Amino acid sequence: MGLGLFGGGVAATQYFVKQGARVLVTDLRKPEDLRESLALLESLPVEYRLGEHQYEDFGQANLIIVNPGVPDSSPYLMAAQKAGVPIDTEINLVLQHAPAPVIGITGSNGKSTTTAMI
Repeated sequence: MGLGLFGGGVAATQYFVKQGARVLVTDLRKPEDLRESLALLESLPVEYRLGEHQYEDFGQANLIIVNPGVPDSSPYLMAAQKAGVPIDTEINLVLQHAPAPVIGITGSNGKSTTTAMI
């Protein structure tokens, strides 16, 4: 949910296609707004629902990977929760499947310095 403009949804889509999953990408943005992200996925067997969401997609999914920009209060996420569909994030997937310990560095200042020290 939420392909996005900065690659997060792209990486999650690529991962799940590689795992053999049937993937539906749904985003409220129209295809022309997602041109760069869509170009990175054009050779993959992915179904798209762009420019809208449909409630039935959220109630029938096996898993929803939600873009960080989607608010928790989204009625579509609430429909998924009501249907008992698991909801996760790309970063949580990375943390679960990373072959080594992960250190996250966030904030407004000092990330490069902290990274260099680590």
